[in-house]
Parts: sequence; structure tokens; C-alpha cells
Amino acid sequence: MSNLRDMEELIGDIVDVELKEYMREALTCYMTGAHRACVVLSFIAIFEDLFKKLDGMATTNRVARAIFTEISKKRDEQKVYESDLLNKLKSEKIITEIDADFLTVLRTLRNKAAHPSGHKPTAEEARYVYSETIHRFLSKPVLSTTQVADQILSKLTNSYLFPTSNIQDHAVVVNEGVKNLHHDGYSYLLNKLLLSLDDANEQIKLNAKRYLLGLSFKPLNNDVVEQIKKQVIIECSSDDSKRQCLMECISTNGGLLKGIDDIVYLRLNKMIEDTISATKSSDQHTYLKHPVQITKSVLGLNKDIIDRCFSSSVGNVLEKYKLSPVLMKCIKGHEWASRKVIQSIFEQAGSSTFSEANSFAQSASTYDDDISTLMDNTSCLELIIHICTAGKWGAFGAEGMMNGKFNNIPKIKGQAVKALQDDIAICQEIIDRVKPSLGKAEDFEKEYF
Repeated sequence: MSNLRDMEELIGDIVDVELKEYMREALTCYMTGAHRACVVLSFIAIFEDLFKKLDGMATTNRVARAIFTEISKKRDEQKVYESDLLNKLKSEKIITEIDADFLTVLRTLRNKAAHPSGHKPTAEEARYVYSETIHRFLSKPVLSTTQVADQILSKLTNSYLFPTSNIQDHAVVVNEGVKNLHHDGYSYLLNKLLLSLDDANEQIKLNAKRYLLGLSFKPLNNDVVEQIKKQVIIECSSDDSKRQCLMECISTNGGLLKGIDDIVYLRLNKMIEDTISATKSSDQHTYLKHPVQITKSVLGLNKDIIDRCFSSSVGNVLEKYKLSPVLMKCIKGHEWASRKVIQSIFEQAGSSTFSEANSFAQSASTYDDDISTLMDNTSCLELIIHICTAGKWGAFGAEGMMNGKFNNIPKIKGQAVKALQDDIAICQEIIDRVKPSLGKAEDFEKEYF
């Protein structure tokens, strides 16, 4: 139950400026002990609010227009209209059963309060009526829980609904569409959008997916986040037909993965594994459907959850895409993932397998900037030592880098030189651990650089 401070703060949630003043008057009545007046004023405010919102709906909804016309006539003739309005809104499902039940209770309380029935409203009753009036009605920008959603769904056939393929533009379009949606309408909208993913019309399927991605990328509030978690992430986690859309939703917003049961995480892990298998080498790593983007979101979870539920899929991505510039940027803030990728790069660079070592050497110059950003100075030195290891046994790519004094990777080389200048003892430990035959650290720069 609201306290006095809560009642004052609730006024700020009211959408209609005129009704804000009206409810301030109701609050004044409450504070002076006029609980009967608070109840009556709240009742009047609700039905004034319903009538105004019905007027707004009437411009686009035929049923709302018919109700508005009939009720307007009764109001103009100063006849009692509240019961008729309530019954019609309920029967046409323009308001929910719960809201209709509240209005029925409120009407009973108002009748008892406004007439000599012997009932005297208590402070608790007045607070309940006041707070529920604002929570359920006056704070909502529109009346129907499904009206706005149905208007959104009717536009899914439009070819130019989403003018670009940019996820940020999707979010702009989506949030403009749902800004007036009643919070209860999100469940309905998400359900319909998911069904539309299987529609025979390709335009509807595409727009439905983009709507889901826009909602996921920039949810308007926490209610939306929870609905997406429930209906998209959790409910669709066992449905292979929804796999790509689900993976893309996760890529747009890692927060959607927070606070979910392990069994769902394990299903998602299997989905990611299947996505890795289905991904082509030509697929860009910036695509939302790409495993690198999905893993970026998974890395936002606690390490113990990743170890428990995502170790296979994340480990696979870190190994398979270790030289991806996109991945290297993603893992920069995750020390354990960075260590894993760096170690994997070391192993490939110094591999005793001809194809592995030469593959790295041939592409090393391409990744000079990204690797030097990922690794610190001593790691850059260790990488060069691993390359030397491969070069010593005859891997021609690594040998060529050695003969060229590593000038094809100037940034990595520069950091390695800095490591030798800063701490020769640590550099010697690295040489002794990786390739002792390379000699003394103090001679390394002159010999190899």
C-alpha cells in the first residue's frame, strides 16, 4: 500500500496534464482526511481518462469509434454513462479482465462513498483507490493492451518499414512503434512476432525478425527485457526453427542472458555449437548471426556460468576465430579469454606442424595491429620467440620472418623490443621456457631484430 510520499510521487507518472491537477486535488482531500472525496475524485478521473483515450483510439479503430459515439451522446445529454462504458470496453477486450474487475470494485466504492449508505471510506481504501487509479490507468499512454500491437503487426507487410539493415535503425523504428504500447501488450506482441517468423510471406518474416531484434537491442524498460527473456530466449531455446533469430537477439544484447536457469544455458550452448558448424568462412564476423558476436554476449556472464554451461561453445569460438580482429576486440576486457586466445596464437605460431606454422607466418602482417593491441610487451616478445621456434626447424614462413628481422610485423616487434629494454630478466625466463637455444636475452635484439 502506498504511503504519503509514494502518493505524491505517483502524480509524476500521470500522462494527461489536466488529470495531474485533478489527482493533486484528490491527494489534498486525502491529506485533510476527506477520504470519501478522494475516492470520488479518483473515480471521476478514471472515467475521464478512459473517455479521452477512447477518443484517441476512435480515429483508427472502428469498434472504439462506435463506443465513443454512443458514450459521447450520453455524456452530452448528462446521462449516467460509466457502467455502459465499462461493460463495452470489457466486452470488446479494450481493457483487461483485471482492470475491468478493479473498475467494478471502484464503482461500488464510489457509490457507497457518494451516497448516504452508511459506509465511510477508510484511509487504506482511499490510498488503494488513488494508487491503483494512477498505476492502472492514468500512467498509461493508451487504453488497449493489444490495439497498438495490432497496428504494429498490420505493418509487417510493408516493404519500407525498415529502410536499412542497421540494427540501430531497427531500434528507432521499433521504439517509435511501441512507445505507446501498454506494458501488458508486450507479451501479446512478442507472441505474434514469433508466430510471424514462420509466415509464408517473406516480407512479414523479415520484418518480424527485425522487430524482435530492435526490441532486443534497445528495450524501453525492464518489463520488455523480462518478456523477451521469457518468450524469446527461454521459450524458444528448444526450437531449432528459431535458432538463428534467437542467436541474433542474444548478439544484440548480452543482458538478455542474465538470470536464466542452467538448463536453458545448456540448450543455448548446443545452439551455438550448431551455429558454429553452420557458419561459412565467408560470413563476416560483424554479422549478428556470427558465433563471434554471439560469444561476445556470452562473455558478459559470470565465469562460473561459462565454465558450467558454455565451455564447449566458447572454447570452440576462441580457438577457431583466435585471429579474428573482431574477436580480439571482444575479449580485450576478459583476462581469462585473452590468455586463452594468446596461448592459442603462441601454439600456432610455433607449431611443429608445417601447415599451421606457415599459415600463421603468411597472415601475421595482416594482424599486426590487432595482436599488438591484444598483447602486452612481454607477450609480443614471446610470440616472436615462438615464431623463431618454428623457423629454426625449417617452417619457411617463420624462417622468412626471421630473415626479414620481423619488419613485416612492426608493432609487435616494437613492443618486443620495449620488453627487452624494460625487464631483461623476465625476457630471459621466457626464452628459457620456450626456446633456450635462442641464447641470452641481452643478445636477442642484436641477433634477431
